[in-house]
Amino acid sequence: MKKFILFFTAFLSVSFITCTFQACKSRSFTTSFLVPADINIPQHIQRVGVVNRSLPERSNMFVNFLEGFISGESVFADRESSMNAIRGAVNTLNANPRFQAVLMEGEELRGTGTKQFAAPLDWETVDVLCKKYSVDALISLETFDSDIFIHRDSRQRSRKKDGRTENYTEFSARLNIRSSAGWRFYDNINKSMIDEQVFVDEKSFGGSGLTPEEALSKLPNKRSALNESGIFSGEMLAFRISPKWLNTTRNYYTRAKGEKIFRETRRVARTNQWEAAAQKWLPLTNASDNKIAARACYNMAVAEEMNGNLEEAQKWANQAFFKQRKSRHRTYLNVINKRISEQQRLREQMEGSEN
Repeated sequence: MKKFILFFTAFLSVSFITCTFQACKSRSFTTSFLVPADINIPQHIQRVGVVNRSLPERSNMFVNFLEGFISGESVFADRESSMNAIRGAVNTLNANPRFQAVLMEGEELRGTGTKQFAAPLDWETVDVLCKKYSVDALISLETFDSDIFIHRDSRQRSRKKDGRTENYTEFSARLNIRSSAGWRFYDNINKSMIDEQVFVDEKSFGGSGLTPEEALSKLPNKRSALNESGIFSGEMLAFRISPKWLNTTRNYYTRAKGEKIFRETRRVARTNQWEAAAQKWLPLTNASDNKIAARACYNMAVAEEMNGNLEEAQKWANQAFFKQRKSRHRTYLNVINKRISEQQRLREQMEGSEN
């Protein structure tokens, strides 16, 4: 099993972006938080196997071949894409702390080869596969289908050349892929179907040039685009059932008129020394100038959030909004409130992971 200690702290990246709002009076940085999955999976399920059942019966494979030939798609493109979907699901699940996922590649399970679900797998088959791979549950890609659309367009533009303005035609091309992936989650221990879900995802690729041919040449080939779409479908399934790391942005104030502490402290915060930064900001939270006090309270909220103290962060964010009712203060308060409301669900989902 994976070892994971459930602290609700942030993992901070080293990249900082300056001058993001209010005339360069703040600094932005990126951070990641663990957020709960869309659905709760029983705690007795720790290891899952992922299998591809979306391929048609061998008697229907000629129809599948003919469909790809007529539509202009790569022959057997959906076969490759569906395999990339289960690989994308396994890789994403293993990158997050809830499950250990096993790729069941090479198993001869057949479905409809269309967007329609076949009858659920019988529990004897599920049990055999789960025992073979030492897993508690089976995630099956039951359906997979993709459609490709290419849209061409042109527009008139102008540019400077040799000191003169000249008009020219710019051609554009866009490759759109719509993928439909149907998944089932079989709990082999309780012999129950936990989830049945269809994800319809769209990905788009664009290119432009001085001729229609040049615009088309900027697009990826259909096969690679379909494979990328397949991986994305697998990732969406993983995000539905497993807590995931979510990248986000936070800001803190680095300037306030007549107060040097903000500017002096920005280097401390930039190196993630939040406790040291908070010691500098704390006295300013009682400043007579409400603007200075509000900014200090806001920064204190950020520091507490980065240290994993969400209740304290909520208190400081409340004070920041009370002292200065700015939209960004209200927005950040709402963000903290949402994170607090998610913590119980996240604890429940992570409870079965080994400490």
